[in-house]
Amino acid sequence: MIDLTMKKILSILCTVMLVLSSCSSVRDFYYFQDAQAGDVNKVLNAAQIVKIKPYDKISILVTSKDPQLAAMYNLMSSYNRLGQTNVAYSGGGYISYYTVDEQGNVDFPILGKIHVAGLSRTEIAEKVKTRIITSPEGLKNATVTVEFADLHVGVLGEVKSAGVVPIDRDQFTILNALEKVGDLTQYGNRKNVKVFRKIDDAIHTYEVDLTNFGEMCSSPVYMLQQGDIIYVEPNKVRARQSTATGNTLLTPSFWMSVLSVAVSIAVLLK
Repeated sequence: MIDLTMKKILSILCTVMLVLSSCSSVRDFYYFQDAQAGDVNKVLNAAQIVKIKPYDKISILVTSKDPQLAAMYNLMSSYNRLGQTNVAYSGGGYISYYTVDEQGNVDFPILGKIHVAGLSRTEIAEKVKTRIITSPEGLKNATVTVEFADLHVGVLGEVKSAGVVPIDRDQFTILNALEKVGDLTQYGNRKNVKVFRKIDDAIHTYEVDLTNFGEMCSSPVYMLQQGDIIYVEPNKVRARQSTATGNTLLTPSFWMSVLSVAVSIAVLLK
């Protein structure tokens, strides 16, 4: 009878240890598990690039063979002290950025109001260049360069360096953002990364599975927009750490101790 009880105890303990050991698979740490060499995954919004919105800040630099004429079209300051809002150096001074107003316009020197909301950097540069060339002052050989001044996304949660990430290119992906914060920690849930995006007067929530490359590429938030917030939620191991014994019951050492006690009790009973 005692031998039968002992066998049952060992069987139950072994089953428990097997189940618990499989609860946190190493596969949970792998990205793009479905990706194979030679696969081609189409990006849902591959053509989507960053478009300027009201209240964004951009720099617009005009250059030409005649620096004095070009300077008429630039917001310049002769020095750049800490805390000032200047972003690019050109010749004798720093180019200050423009803040897009509520109507989506910037107030450009000489040319006046120019509508830029909804346009990419390239489209803004072309629009400004056309206005300069066709203006009465006629700077025919103008070159216009547009850069983002403070466009960014936020990254929170289980990453190595949470914070604000500047957008430094026209197509900025969720992988670009995670790369800049040093990747997820070992406690980050790679299967459920949330992205929050403001559209008009509402906040939309999206979920991205980083272990599924095809699904990630087809997500509407694979290409990020300024103002997006990425949140990496903790995995079960991290969540259990919030309690005093949360992970203790899942450790092999704990169950080996239980097994040892059970064996000792069975021996004593026998």
